[in-house]
Amino acid sequence: MILQFAGWYADEAIRPPVRDRCELGDGGRAVIGYNAERDALDIRSAADPVLSAAAVVTARSAHWCLTNLHTEDTYFVENMERGGEFVKVAPRRQDIPIPFELARLVLPVARGAAMINVFGPEPRFLAAAPAAPGGRTNWPRLDENSAYFRVLVALCEPQLRGYPPGAVPTITDVIARLEGKGRATTLTRAAVNHHINYLATEKLQVTEWAGATGGKRSYWKREAVVAMALRSGLVGEEHLVLLPSRSAAGSGTLLRRSGAEASVRGAEAPASGAEVPARGAGAPARDTGAPAGGAGRPDPGVNRPDPGVSRPDPGVSRPQGPVPSSVPAPRSRPDR
Repeated sequence: MILQFAGWYADEAIRPPVRDRCELGDGGRAVIGYNAERDALDIRSAADPVLSAAAVVTARSAHWCLTNLHTEDTYFVENMERGGEFVKVAPRRQDIPIPFELARLVLPVARGAAMINVFGPEPRFLAAAPAAPGGRTNWPRLDENSAYFRVLVALCEPQLRGYPPGAVPTITDVIARLEGKGRATTLTRAAVNHHINYLATEKLQVTEWAGATGGKRSYWKREAVVAMALRSGLVGEEHLVLLPSRSAAGSGTLLRRSGAEASVRGAEAPASGAEVPARGAGAPARDTGAPAGGAGRPDPGVNRPDPGVSRPDPGVSRPQGPVPSSVPAPRSRPDR
């Protein structure tokens, strides 16, 4: 088991720790504290004295335990493998088991909140059991190839990537996020709302569970389906590949629009020195220069193109193919 100092939550001056790394064997104990003389964090084994000790970490065979030595502050431990999961450790709580193998411990000290990465022991699992009759789970089955599942993944993405639990995308955010993933048309607000309502009422059935019916909050369904999907493991980081890359999602519309406008401009713009033909057949070419003295008025029968406005040509078709996107690389596992 390894404890590694990871930095500070706030953008403060760099304060290197006194000791930033500690390795523990089964049953070993490490003390995390704040060194006032050096104004830095201190991580060392329990055998060495630590000034202003804040927490004690104990290694076990298949998990690790945390003791909060503070009388006022609550610590929390984040799961680095699955976004949105965390454990709160109340003041003076002793030896609370932490089930996360790769975790980040966040604890406040005198000059800010420190982050410590904990690489715990590998979890143990039971041997594979015989398949249940029918091979069905008790959680609702979701079709991962459906549009409603992609909407659900887009809603869960911020928390899967480590953002705070309250970061739930809006309908506009979902539409923009799903644009360009092999779709000829963009989802509308009505379609996204329909998929969310279907998830909340038919698939996940969170209407009564959420306890926020009656129209008091219009966004409660989004929060409820995200919470249920993440807590039950129906959506995970492995499903993020169903979304387009961030660059493609943000620039897909712009690329298609700019490409179409460039084709329109190329079709409309006359060659250098060419004359604009008049409407009547066989009519003499008309001089496009301004009349002398400003006395003459332009002929209303001639459509003079405005150089500042790009008018689409009905004969030019917009490209319909999706913008190529790269699949985000999976998160690498830190070396122990």
